[in-house]
Amino acid sequence: MPNHCLGAVQGEVELVCRLCAGPLTKKFNLIVLQKYTVDYFFCAGCHSLQTEKPYWLGEAYGENNLSSLDTGAAQRNFYNLAASYGISKLFGVKNAIDIGGGDGLLCRLLRDYEVNCYVTDKYASPVYAQGFTDPDFDKPEIVLGFEVLEHFADPVVDLVDVFKHQSKVILLSTELFWGQQKDWWYLVPDSGQHIFFYSAKSLELLAERYGYTVLARGGFVLFIRPDVSAIKRWIAGLLLSSRVCRLIKVLMAILPARGVAVDHSFQIEQSKLRHK
Repeated sequence: MPNHCLGAVQGEVELVCRLCAGPLTKKFNLIVLQKYTVDYFFCAGCHSLQTEKPYWLGEAYGENNLSSLDTGAAQRNFYNLAASYGISKLFGVKNAIDIGGGDGLLCRLLRDYEVNCYVTDKYASPVYAQGFTDPDFDKPEIVLGFEVLEHFADPVVDLVDVFKHQSKVILLSTELFWGQQKDWWYLVPDSGQHIFFYSAKSLELLAERYGYTVLARGGFVLFIRPDVSAIKRWIAGLLLSSRVCRLIKVLMAILPARGVAVDHSFQIEQSKLRHK
């Protein structure tokens, strides 16, 4: 694993990429959290964009994992639900972990539709998925991680939690960097939480490193095994397209949410056991 340096060229010390250890060049700087002048660097190795070492993260998250600027968070959960449900059905997977799942709303929605999902998030309390943080399975068949990649301060270390299970399917979301400038909306410097921005090349690097192939569609990033057929890959790409996700979102509104009653009964039984 690379030995990460702490800043730009400081004396004789050169900053290297936190993902691939490639050489970095300064691209621009921005005012983060309306107070810190922060340098952003381009990696010549994996073509990613990243901030300098993010010393401001404690302040960026504070007591609330969700930035007040993220007004799309609720709608995004329904969109992610559609993608997750479609991909889980296509690949015949049911046991899921939602990494960085925030307040657990997506986990709850997936459980409503009988996907056996559990949630983890070191910055948030899963108020919508209480009782579903400790999986009842040894290995998830599908790992989910929506809008978390860009929050990783040290991708080499943080991505271990994403890939360590060698799950059949890994479905993530992030906006890709392909040379945008400092006015790119996804940088969101006022929140201070977006600190690493992946390119298509960096995703290919990750896929090769962990034994997957990668498919990027509609803001989603899907890691699947190399032996998946071409037709299934094509269908997966179709399911992740924005039009199809919107259609699935509408159709799911008429599906019976059987998991609600199942989990209600489960929680009652758990409550009885705790009070014995």
